[in-house]
Amino acid sequence: MRTHLKALETRWSPKNRLRWKSTLFKVLYEASYSKQDILELFRFMDWVLALPEPFALQFKAFTTEYEEAKKMPYVTSIERLGALEQSQEDVVEVLRVRFKDVHESLVKAIHAIYDQSFLSQLLREAILVNSLDAFEKLVKKQDND
Repeated sequence: MRTHLKALETRWSPKNRLRWKSTLFKVLYEASYSKQDILELFRFMDWVLALPEPFALQFKAFTTEYEEAKKMPYVTSIERLGALEQSQEDVVEVLRVRFKDVHESLVKAIHAIYDQSFLSQLLREAILVNSLDAFEKLVKKQDND
């Protein structure tokens, strides 16, 4: 929606359109959407916020510089995000297999963790822990640290 509104707003100003497309690129780049969602949103953004050739080249240069500044190419960040999401889902799945009913608040707390090493630790704990309450204490302890 925001992309479409900015496309209408910047219809006659390629310079402003480039600025907004760059801003939206950063927002999507940093977002915690699935890989497929990000790719579809980028396709939509490219279609709606089409730029004349000189500005398109500037946008390409911007995206390259931005990715280099982040020290990771775009695809790697998507793969990293996918791995984090998979790790989050793995932890939740193990808990559901072991304890059946996992509170939605705990699922949300797990999905809010973006530290891969901590998620790996939680997966091991989910396999070994004696109770769901003990597992929740581990997650809460990390929130408080």
